[in-house]
Amino acid sequence: MEYEPLLEAMGITLVDINRIDRGKSVTVTMVIVAKEAEVSVDHCAKVYRLVYPRMELQLGERDLQLEVSTPGLQRTLKDVYEFGLFTGKRVRVYDTSKEAWVSGIIAQADQTSVQLSQVFIEDAKEMIETMSVAFSDIQKAKLDYRWEDDSHGN
Repeated sequence: MEYEPLLEAMGITLVDINRIDRGKSVTVTMVIVAKEAEVSVDHCAKVYRLVYPRMELQLGERDLQLEVSTPGLQRTLKDVYEFGLFTGKRVRVYDTSKEAWVSGIIAQADQTSVQLSQVFIEDAKEMIETMSVAFSDIQKAKLDYRWEDDSHGN
């Protein structure tokens, strides 16, 4: 995508982009993450100011509505690529091999599995240090924000 190198230079990664065409109007939604910090309103505003004029030029006479946002606290992960983007964040997955919801912090992800730390297997009410979950065993996955995971600036 043509905007990715521009965003990378700003320390921002594009998570998702969605375009809906309705007659003479186009609605584009972009979801971003910052590499070194939590995404702020300033990050969203900078991306908007960078991308909007370029998109508007491409669309010509069509009306553009652009929304730039954060992934949200409980974003549903759509593909393997997103696990790598959210390294260090807590995720909640339904593991079909265990037939249970598993919560943990993403330590790393490759093409076949995700490594979780500080793992809690919900149905068994069991805590374990680390666990690997094959992507083929994940039925659902979403970010799982926990207040106690954050340092809250301390």
